[in-house]
Amino acid sequence: MLDSGTDRSTPAVPPSAHLGPRPVIVFAVLAFVLALRIVHLSSASQSPLSYQPGPDEDYYLRFGQAVAAGSGAQTPEFTFMDPGYGYLLGAIFKVFGVNLFAVYLLQALLDTATAYAILTIGRMLGRPRAGLCGALLYGGTSTAILFCATLLKETCVAGFITWWVVCALAAQRSDRKLAWLGFGVFCGIGIALRSTLSLLALCALVLPGIAGRSGRDWALKAALIGVGLAVSLAPWSLRNERALGTMSPLPQNGGIVLHQVYNADNPQSAIWIPAFVNYSQPSEIWRGYAAEAERRTGHSLSPLAVDRYWRGQALDFMRDHPGAVVQDVGRKSLVFLADTEVPNNRSAAEERLFSPLLRLLPPPAAWLLAFGVAGLIWFAQGDRRWLVIATPLVLSWATFALFWAEDRFRFHTEPVLALCSGLFIDAVALNVRNVRQSRLPVFAGVAVLIAAVSVYLGGRFPPPALRWDHVVWGYIKMGKLVDARELAERIAIEQPDNGPILEALGFLAAADRQYSAAAQYFGRAIAVRPRSYLAHYNLAKALLALGDRPKAAAEARAAMSLSPSADTQQLLSQIDAVP
Repeated sequence: MLDSGTDRSTPAVPPSAHLGPRPVIVFAVLAFVLALRIVHLSSASQSPLSYQPGPDEDYYLRFGQAVAAGSGAQTPEFTFMDPGYGYLLGAIFKVFGVNLFAVYLLQALLDTATAYAILTIGRMLGRPRAGLCGALLYGGTSTAILFCATLLKETCVAGFITWWVVCALAAQRSDRKLAWLGFGVFCGIGIALRSTLSLLALCALVLPGIAGRSGRDWALKAALIGVGLAVSLAPWSLRNERALGTMSPLPQNGGIVLHQVYNADNPQSAIWIPAFVNYSQPSEIWRGYAAEAERRTGHSLSPLAVDRYWRGQALDFMRDHPGAVVQDVGRKSLVFLADTEVPNNRSAAEERLFSPLLRLLPPPAAWLLAFGVAGLIWFAQGDRRWLVIATPLVLSWATFALFWAEDRFRFHTEPVLALCSGLFIDAVALNVRNVRQSRLPVFAGVAVLIAAVSVYLGGRFPPPALRWDHVVWGYIKMGKLVDARELAERIAIEQPDNGPILEALGFLAAADRQYSAAAQYFGRAIAVRPRSYLAHYNLAKALLALGDRPKAAAEARAAMSLSPSADTQQLLSQIDAVP
């Protein structure tokens, strides 16, 4: 049987503590968590970054719109990424219209529920004060606040992982078949959100063994989890069977992602886009990889065949260069521990420019990791349930180290690390009066050491560069053309080869009907980024306005060859129709 939950290295927790904080305190904590997110939402609604979605945000915006419209959601383009968030957005858009503020508000409420899950775990472990402290710490975590106001699934994934811990702890002490069946269904929901969460489903299968169950009981409960998984994943399997001809519920991007990480042109397995892909937007990644696979094989390929081809290329590289793979995993593991930001779709450094709240809050990497790991180790001295709590941390590290080193994967563990930080604070409170007879100095030293290592490693990796083109294009989409032009002109002086900035200056010149200047800017942008179909498209429009139909047609055809679209086809038709 499992231990009682009391840490044997500390004095016994008073029985009254197991009652948990009073409802008014719980309400106050949750109100605090929600209030911080609402404050940030008010800033985000006026931020240019909210008007310039990142690549994944743009993808899921169009995915959700397709779902809400009832058409196009089962095309190969929208089977490339995990479907759960796209369908969730579709449901929201169906009810509220394409209203991003409604999405952000619902995500703020969901993240507040994640804080409540931390409180719940604390009570289940017999450490309600730890849960209370953990919820407060998570409430003030800048990364969590940031992701609430993005069109990304990270808030949902972090919430799912935290509630998975709740469900796992509840299932461990239950003999009800329905509880284990429901746990399996819940695990399937997570796989629809992010396919890497299938590892949590595998961990769920071993839970009965961790709880000391007999082999027969273990097999029964594992079978119930399997049935629940099958029920939960059936809709996605049927969807993929209609779209791709396979009953796998997973998206058809695994091989492509693996090749992005492991190939001869990406020796450090960094975030990388090959030359045959125009942009980092998921749809463009799919189109570029499909076209290149067909060019190399010499015949057309199905989406599944494309993914298999690139998986084979990646595995061949990994077999031929095992030392490089191990080195890359080790380097990214150090980045995982480092007090530095690794942005992708959104950057905290950029968000702080427009959010006073985020500027006030410290980056969470070092302190959350230090207190969290020390608290988990301390808790593990007297309670085997630490294995359940540690599982999300291992999952996050594995995703970060084996695939992409990105902050969003570290964020998924922040609720659990906040809980473990609460466990550390609770243990300190219990031992502070008996320092000589407790392990407080040891674990305090562990926390200080982890923080020092994190800060040291953070200094070894350069901070991310600000992507000023996101800000400029955000201002353009807000209609603040004066602000956009002033910023773009300043950045163009500092970074004369910044292609997106040159494209923005071209767009602004065209908006002022200065088509000759616009054509020059777009031409310079194409010289920097020849595969920018938007630059070719906008140059074609500028040339058409100048009356140069032959060159306009050539640029429009170049844009069409790079990324076929209805807009480009319409432009070609317009060029041909001009007398």
